[in-house]
This record gives sequence, structure tokens and C-alpha cells, in this order.
Amino acid sequence: MAYLDCTPEDLTRVRFGLSPMGQVVGAIGVLGGHPVPPGMPIWKARVRDRYERLLAADSVLRALVRLHRVTDYLPDFYCVPPDGVGVTFEDELLAVRRIPHERALADLRLSHRGRPLDAALDVPDVARRVAGTLEAVWHELVAPEWPRLRALLERDIVQRAGRLAVYGWADVFAGLGIEPVSRSGRILLGRPGGTPHRPGGVGLVLMPNAFGAASVYLDPPRAYGLAYPAHGVAALWERSPAADGLVALLGRGRATVLGALDSPASTSQLVAQLSMTLGGVGDHLAVLRRAGLVSRTRSGRSVLYSRTALGDALIA
Repeated sequence: MAYLDCTPEDLTRVRFGLSPMGQVVGAIGVLGGHPVPPGMPIWKARVRDRYERLLAADSVLRALVRLHRVTDYLPDFYCVPPDGVGVTFEDELLAVRRIPHERALADLRLSHRGRPLDAALDVPDVARRVAGTLEAVWHELVAPEWPRLRALLERDIVQRAGRLAVYGWADVFAGLGIEPVSRSGRILLGRPGGTPHRPGGVGLVLMPNAFGAASVYLDPPRAYGLAYPAHGVAALWERSPAADGLVALLGRGRATVLGALDSPASTSQLVAQLSMTLGGVGDHLAVLRRAGLVSRTRSGRSVLYSRTALGDALIA
């Protein structure tokens, strides 16, 4: 297991990124037997048949699933820190296709930790073949849910970036379940005892993952990253109906919007998460705000809505 050996300067350059490819890698892990985040069994059941068909038809996918089950070091050539929040899956896929064969093969051998390389991966065009498999997983299993997933990830980033600006990196890492270790003026992130990596002043990218995967991403010397479980995943999949009493009081639409505000969200994020219209969500928020059940604050270019204490009490 890799960990990051940082200077205080490195931590002043912490930023957030969003990786669609990271969600594909996380999905492969969850479907292959990794611990399942709350709510995720609903998604697994939804895609199970499609996943089984892909698995039966694709020897590279079977090889990756076997590798993800046993390795503590996923291949770096398809686990790359994104440049920011605007990266598309097509951008990341093209980068994987362009990886030189020698680099891809070296990463795979490192991930196998001395075990024989799977025959499906021991081929001259392995980067292109892996890219084809990742593309199939994206289109069949992840892309249909991407608008909602992206809204969830953006919501997580906005919330944590706000805390970073106000409280600093120590508060953010505590919220991610990461306990920095201070040693001789340096800060260790991850699990000290594995392989250390020094960012060297390029900073650190924090990446939410809707599939619960926590891992170190390496692309030296360009970037280093930490993937962490995104907040609110259970609410995304466990879309249980609002309580009957709350629906009778507020109406189903307003009760649903109020229930979705476990953490601050923008109108567009709620639209994507709840599959409601922009006008409908906006109208519901206006009514809830006039009733004192939600408040709104500006964060950069976004207006975020949150439940008030009265709204929390009503939900409870």
C-alpha cells in the first residue's frame, strides 16, 4: 500500500478533482467483491445482469476483477489524478489508450506482486484492451447513472472545499477518515509502512468516489491524489418514499426535496439527484424557505440550500 509523504507546503496546495474513470474502477471493485457502501446493494442488484453478461464476454474484465480482489496496488496507468472537476471520461479513456505498452505492462506486473501475469493481460496491446474494457463498463453500468452520480460528487466537493477554505486541511482530512501522522516536520497520509511517495510541491488532488474506494493515486511528477468515499451515497440509491405524515403535511415533492438536504446542495444538484424538473425543485425550495425549513447561502458561484434546525426537527 502506498502512502504520501508531504511537506506543509504540499498541503497548502490541496485541491479537489472529479474522475469519471475513478467511478468505473470503483464499480469494478464493488461488483468484484470489495466492501459495499451503504445503499450500494440496490445499485448492484440493478446492474447485476448487465455485469454478468459483460463478464462472460470479456476475458480482460475477468482478469481485472481477479486482480482487484487480491492486489493492494491498482495499476497506475488507469488510476490517474484528474486535472480538476471538468475532466470527462473520454479524456481519461484517451489517456489510457495512449499509454506505452512497456509502462502498462510494468504497472500490471507491479500490481500482481510477483504472481504470474494473467494471460488476458500479457498481450502486446494491453493498454488498448484495458481501455476497451473500461469503456464497456462505463457505457453499460456507470454512464446511465452519471448525471446523478456527478451531482453527488460535485455536492461533496462543494461542501468539503468550503470547509477547507474556512477550517484548513486538518479538518478536511478528519472528515475523510484520514489521520495525518507528523514525523520530523513531514506529514504522512495513507498507511505508513508501505511505499512512500513525495509530491515534491505539485500538491495533492482529493477525489470523491461514489463506490466507496479509498486509495492513493500516483502520476509522478505531474500529480498525486487521494480517493475517498463520497458523502451521501446511501441517500442516492436508497430513495425511500418520504414518511406518510410528512407527505400529508408538505406534499410529496416538497417532502422529497426536504429529505434530500442531509447536506447542502444546489438546485441543479437536487434536480440531478431526484430526477425532478428545475422549475419543480425551485418552486419547492422557495416554499420550504418561506416556511423556515431551509436556508440558502452562496459558495463561490453556487447557491446552496440546507435544512434549518426546524427542517431537521420536522424530518426527525
